[in-house]
Amino acid sequence: MTHRDTTARPPTQRAVLMAPRGRWPSGVDVWHVPVDHWGADENGSHLEPDERARALRYRHPADQARFAVTRSVLRELLGRYTGADPAALRFTSTARGKPILAAFPDLFFNVSHCGAHALIAVSGCTRVGIDIERVDADLRWHELLDLVCTAAERAAIEAAPLAARADLFLRCWTAKEALLKAVGLGITEGLLKLTVDLGGHAHAPARPEVADDPLVEEARRLRYCWIDDLPGYTGCLAYAFAGAPQDLPRA
Repeated sequence: MTHRDTTARPPTQRAVLMAPRGRWPSGVDVWHVPVDHWGADENGSHLEPDERARALRYRHPADQARFAVTRSVLRELLGRYTGADPAALRFTSTARGKPILAAFPDLFFNVSHCGAHALIAVSGCTRVGIDIERVDADLRWHELLDLVCTAAERAAIEAAPLAARADLFLRCWTAKEALLKAVGLGITEGLLKLTVDLGGHAHAPARPEVADDPLVEEARRLRYCWIDDLPGYTGCLAYAFAGAPQDLPRA
């Protein structure tokens, strides 16, 4: 695998490079896109007709705009990393359906958007997965415990003060989604095959416990860290940790 140098951290007007603060290595960049700051005339730049059609499948105009601006900024960023015209970039997918650049398969990226924000992770040396969710006081998280949380995670949540339980559940959800996206799996394919440490330091990278199952075996090579930089939102990034093979097979 050819490692692409991303240390230049290309500038962009519509995304802000987030400070790692010890949470992820220098070979990984995390960009914040304040999607609500960009008007309708900015939403569709760089997009292909099929991407515009995908945006229109969302029922609400705000969701359409969120998808369009996030996808457009993704193209803008990837164009700056590769030196290619953002509008000319062509996407394909891995065997598991994870998007990759057809002409630059060694440049890893992942995207998540929710509410007023989007996060985009880019790396030239290791696969990445990212998720962001809005803190919702009305989330009926109790009904999702059996679907999302292992016994250890559920015990940690139930042992916490009542006011902290919803936050812990959301951390569990975002970490698992980021990890599964990093290995190219859907959120329903391995939720109960991974266990994250809900009692650990909130800002320190951690390693998941992984069930003995070939489906999630590659997750043993990953670390995850939560991103709490955006008030009212919880995010998480997953990436290969130091000492693990950097040329992970494509998912």
